[in-house]
Parts: sequence; structure tokens; C-alpha cells
Amino acid sequence: MTATPHKALRRWAQIAILAGTAVLVVLLVTTKGQPAGPSASSGPVAVSEAPEAALDRALAASQPTLAFFHSTTCDSCIEMTAIVDAVFPEFEGKVTLVDVDVYEDRNEALLSRARIVSIPTLVLFDRAGASQWFAGVMDAAQLRQRLQALADGA
Repeated sequence: MTATPHKALRRWAQIAILAGTAVLVVLLVTTKGQPAGPSASSGPVAVSEAPEAALDRALAASQPTLAFFHSTTCDSCIEMTAIVDAVFPEFEGKVTLVDVDVYEDRNEALLSRARIVSIPTLVLFDRAGASQWFAGVMDAAQLRQRLQALADGA
């Protein structure tokens, strides 16, 4: 007993759908937890470079640096991220931005070292490595003023 052409075509369609579903599942599993693309704050910091290494490199090079500690889920962090996204491009090449998502496992050592207790937190490091800490949302004008002073070496 042989299958009719209609049944054979139907079987191939089912196999194709199952294969496509399997490919999608494999893609979803292998990309889970990976960033969807560059974040707004990935500008001067290599995307693959761990924030702790980026911060250490910037401070060792005496570069003015903004370390931005936040999450992608808290409302004030989301608000501050939008402000950083809007203001920071004016200072690329003058100030190094280190983006630290507090919920990424790779940042645990840096969080412990920095003793972050609330988010969002912005830490501004001058060329000598002296720091100024700000917790909460800073408006765009204040951030611009602080970054300009940092870039100018004041």
C-alpha cells in the first residue's frame, strides 16, 4: 500500500514545520541572556569588555570617567538611562562611559568593590581618580554640567 501524493506532500510539510520549530528553539536557547545589540552606553567601552576591566583601564589611563550603575527594570534607572543616552554623546572621546548593569553576573565583583547600595548611581572619576557619587535621577542639564566639568579637568 503506497501513500497518495497528497498524503506524501502533507507528511513533508509536517516534517518541514517540525524542523523549522527545532531550529527556532535552538536559536532561542543559544541567544538567551545575550544582549540584543549595543546599549546606549557601549560607545567608548568595548561591548565585550567587562565593565570592571573597562573601569580599571580608564582609571589607569587617567581618563575622566562616568561609571553608570543601573538595571534595565527599575523606573528611575530607565529614566536615567534615557538621560545618559541623550547627553553622553556630546562627551564621547572626552569622557569614558562604563555601563554597569547591576543584575549581570559578570559585574558582581565590581558591585562589591564599589559598594553600590542603590540604583541608579553615577560615579564621576576625574583624571586623578577622585570620585563624586550621585544616587537617583539627575536631570539632563545637571549631567551635562558635571560631564563638562569632568571633561575640562575642573
